[in-house]
Amino acid sequence: MNQNATEPVAATETLAEVPEHVLRGLPEEVRLHPSAVDKTRIGVWATKPILKGKKFGPFVGDKKKRSQVKNNVYMWEVYYPNLGWMCIDATDPEKGNWLRYVNWACSGEEQNLFPLEINRAIYYKTLKPIAPGEELLVWYNGEDNPEIAAAIEEERASARSKRSSPKSRKATASAWRPDALRQQPRTSPGSTGKRPRLLPSSRDPSSKSRCSACSLTAPEVTWNQ
Repeated sequence: MNQNATEPVAATETLAEVPEHVLRGLPEEVRLHPSAVDKTRIGVWATKPILKGKKFGPFVGDKKKRSQVKNNVYMWEVYYPNLGWMCIDATDPEKGNWLRYVNWACSGEEQNLFPLEINRAIYYKTLKPIAPGEELLVWYNGEDNPEIAAAIEEERASARSKRSSPKSRKATASAWRPDALRQQPRTSPGSTGKRPRLLPSSRDPSSKSRCSACSLTAPEVTWNQ
């Protein structure tokens, strides 16, 4: 074993590497730009005001078994009754969409998105209004957050209403139940260190012990309208 061996350094994503189909699929309210919370990653930034309750998605990727996934940076796990736990893996940018580039929040104050499973597909929903120049950041603290719990119940009520209509498809909305959706602890690409995550003893992402404060503004960025 080489005592001088060092851990591989995470490769830095660049805008030039973003596939054309991802750029074409961007909503008009957002643009891609280097992230403020992870300097090696591209992030998603608001260019126009985004209202609370706006839903984006679904998250796109290859459906794989957990054993087939080489890293867990760009993936969610969803439970399928006939298949069991399956990963929606967007590691390959060509297989994903723009939601692949949404990064983790470093605190509860910074979080402005939460994930939601609807009919076995992952969506991101805004937890609060997002102003131009703010980065879109997601976390999965689930129903421990009263606002998220209320939003999830709203989705469930909507699903129940749709199921009562004979012309609509059946849809189910759920989030943080172990039989519906889970997200593997993410690591930076090529790194063995874990990204900020909730600990079993502390479900509050606002804990300052998990990571340093992150800047969420990009004062030097000029958005092309």
